[in-house]
Amino acid sequence: MSDNERDEQHGRLGRLFAALVGTETGEAADAERPVGMPPAPSRLDLDGLSRTLASSPDPMRALSRFVSDVRRRTAQAEAGAAPSALETYLAERLEEAGVADAGGRLSVRVVRPRTSDLFYLRIDDEELSWSDKLRVMRVEAALNGALLAASALEDADDASLEDLVRFEARCARSVVAQAAHLARRRESPARGEWDVRCALSEAIESARLPYRLTARFRVNVALGRAAFEIDLVPPRIWAATTLVDGLGLVATTTEMRRRAASDYNLRLGVLLAGYALLVAPELREVWVSGVVDGPASHACYYSARLTRELLESVDLEGPLDVWALMREAGATIDEQNLTLAPVRQGFSLNDELLCPAWRWESAELSTKTLSPGPAHELGARRVRDLGADESAARRRAADELVRLLGDTTEQNVRALLSVSEGAPEDVREAALRCVGELIDGTLADDPLAICEAFVSGSELERGVDEARAAFFSHDPEGAERLARRALAPCDDAGSYADKDGITWRSFDTYADRVLFNRLVAAPGEECRLAPAPYFEGHLLVSSCALARGDVGEALAHARLCREVAPLSAQASLHLAQCLEASGDAAGAKEELCRLLSLAHDPQTIGVGYLRMAQLQWQEGNVLAAQACYQLACSRLGAPLLVAGLAVIALIGQVGSASDSSLTPEQVEQALRAEGIPLAPTEEVSTVLMEASRAAVDAGLFGAGCDVTHSLCSVLRDDVLFGVLRSLDGEPGR
Repeated sequence: MSDNERDEQHGRLGRLFAALVGTETGEAADAERPVGMPPAPSRLDLDGLSRTLASSPDPMRALSRFVSDVRRRTAQAEAGAAPSALETYLAERLEEAGVADAGGRLSVRVVRPRTSDLFYLRIDDEELSWSDKLRVMRVEAALNGALLAASALEDADDASLEDLVRFEARCARSVVAQAAHLARRRESPARGEWDVRCALSEAIESARLPYRLTARFRVNVALGRAAFEIDLVPPRIWAATTLVDGLGLVATTTEMRRRAASDYNLRLGVLLAGYALLVAPELREVWVSGVVDGPASHACYYSARLTRELLESVDLEGPLDVWALMREAGATIDEQNLTLAPVRQGFSLNDELLCPAWRWESAELSTKTLSPGPAHELGARRVRDLGADESAARRRAADELVRLLGDTTEQNVRALLSVSEGAPEDVREAALRCVGELIDGTLADDPLAICEAFVSGSELERGVDEARAAFFSHDPEGAERLARRALAPCDDAGSYADKDGITWRSFDTYADRVLFNRLVAAPGEECRLAPAPYFEGHLLVSSCALARGDVGEALAHARLCREVAPLSAQASLHLAQCLEASGDAAGAKEELCRLLSLAHDPQTIGVGYLRMAQLQWQEGNVLAAQACYQLACSRLGAPLLVAGLAVIALIGQVGSASDSSLTPEQVEQALRAEGIPLAPTEEVSTVLMEASRAAVDAGLFGAGCDVTHSLCSVLRDDVLFGVLRSLDGEPGR
C-alpha cells in the first residue's frame, strides 16, 4: 500500500463520531481556519462514544453509523476534518467484526464496569447463535482495543495505523505483567476462603485485557490449592490484519490467528495463576485449564499445575516464553507448530481436593460449635442454630431409607424401623406413621411414595395441602374448615407455643435465619424450627376469615403467622392488610416499615414499597407515595407491577400527581420525613456481608452460598457474583 493510499484510508473514518458526540460543525471550523490550510484531523472521544452507546436502544446500529460516517469523511477529507488514525483503526476493526450485520438484530447493552472501566456488551437475547456470540466478542474487542490504545499511547489520535496495530500485538503479549500490577492494588494479603475468593474474583473483573476474560474458579485454602477453568479466545475473533517487520500491515492467515490466539490463551493461565500466588500466601499451587465451549462440544486445550516455586523464579513483568514455562510445569498440551490442539483435561473443578463434600453437611444436623468470631457474625453459638430446614433429619434418613426399601410390605416395614433406631424424634414419628399406613394399606409399597410420605406426609401437612387446594378452588369456607382441622392437634397440645425460653420459628432461607439471629431474636433465646405447614395453615385461616369479614379473627391468626415466621414477606404483608382492614393504618405502616427494615431480596423490597406507596397515597403523603412507587419500579418487573387493579389505579394516581421523577436524594428525604426505611438498610447489608464471610471461612457452604446469594441480590456487585459462582455446587445436585 502506497503512502497516498494509506493516507486516503486513514482519512475515511472520523466524521461520523463528530456527529454522534456533538463536535463543532464543519462550517464553524472552516470559519476559524486560514485559507489554504487543510483542516485538522478530528479526535476520537471514547468517553462520549461510551455515553452514546450506553443510552442507545440499538448500540450495534449506532456503531454501524459510526463506521459509515468515518468512511464518508475519509472519502471527503478535502472538504472537512479527516478522521484520526484511532478513528480509522476502530472503524476498520468494527467493520471486520461485522457490526453492520448486527444492527437491529442483536439485543445488547453497552456498559463500562467500575472494576475494569472497559467496554462490556451485555447480551439481552435469551438465545444466541455461535456466530453471533463471536460477532459480539469481536465488537467488544474492537472497542477495548481503541480504549487501551488511548490510555497507553501518548497521543493515540496522532499515531499511525501501524503504531496502533503494533500496540495491539504488544498488549496481547504483555498480559501476564498485569498479575503484579493487580496484586499491588491490594492493601493486604488475602487469607481465608472468603478473602481469597474475593481477590480472585476481583482480578477477573478488573483485568484490562484486549479480549473478554471469562473464568470459573474453585479454592481450597486448607490444602493450599486454587483452580481456574478459563474460556479461551477463539482464533476466529482475532484481528484480520497484523504488522509484520519488513512487510508492514498484512492480512492475517488462519495459521497466524491460531498461533496468536494460542500464545495469548496460554498467557491467560499464567496471568491468573501468578496473580493468585502473589495475593494469597496460603496457596501453594494453582491448577489452570483452557477450554472452549462451542455450539456442540466442550474441549480442553491445555491443563497445567503451576506451583509457587516455579512462578517465583519467573519475572512476570518481563519478557516471557510462555511455551517454555508451560513445558517446565509439565503442562498437558498438544503443541503443533506453536498452536494448541485438544487434550485431556487434567482436573475437574468438582475435584474432591478442591470441593470437599464435608462443606455441604447439613447445618441442622451438625454437632459442631463455632468459635467466638463466626459465632457473633452468624448469631449462633452452635452450627445447628443456623438451621432453616425443619425436615433435614427426615431427608437424611430418607437417603438411607431408599436404599433399604423393597417390593414387600415386610421388607419396607423392616427398613423403616431400621432408620428410626436412635434417630431424632421427628424421624421416629415419621417412620412409625408410615409403618401404620403400610400395614393398613393406605400407603402403597412403592419406594418413591414411601419416601415422600416419610419426609412430608404428616397429618398436618396433608391437611394443609387439602386446605390450600380448596382455597384455590374458590371454596374459602371449606379451606378454613380443613385448615382448622389440620391445626387443631398441634394447637391443642401447644406443640409450637413459645415457653420456658424456647421459641418456635419457621424460615425460608439461611439468610432469613442469620438476620433473625442477629437482629430479631431475644438474648438467650433458644429457637427451634416449626414446620412450614403450621405457618401456612394459620395463614389460610386468617385469609379465609378476612374474606368473610371477621377482621378480629383474621388479625389474631395473622399476628401468629408473623410471630412464627418473622422474616416472611407474605406474613408481614398479610398482617399489614389485616391491620388496615381493622382501621389501624398506623399499625399497618409500622408493620411495613418493619418488613422493609429486614428485607433482603428485590421482590420483597419491591412489593413492600408498592404496598407502602398505596398506604402513603391514602394518607395524602404524595411525595412519600411517589418515592415508594419509584423504588418499587426499580425492583419489580412489569408483570408484578400491574398484578391488580389497585396497583393499576395507583400508577395512574402517582403518574398524574407528578410530571417528573424524584432524584435519589429527594427519594431518601421523602422516606426520612415519614420514617420509612431505605431498603436494604445498611444494617442488613452489613450483617449479610459478615455472615457470608463467616460461613464460607467456617466451611458452612450450604448457609454460606444462600447468604451470599442474598448479599448479591441487594448489592448487585460483579465481584460478589464471582464469589458466589466460585462456591462449588452441592455434591449430587
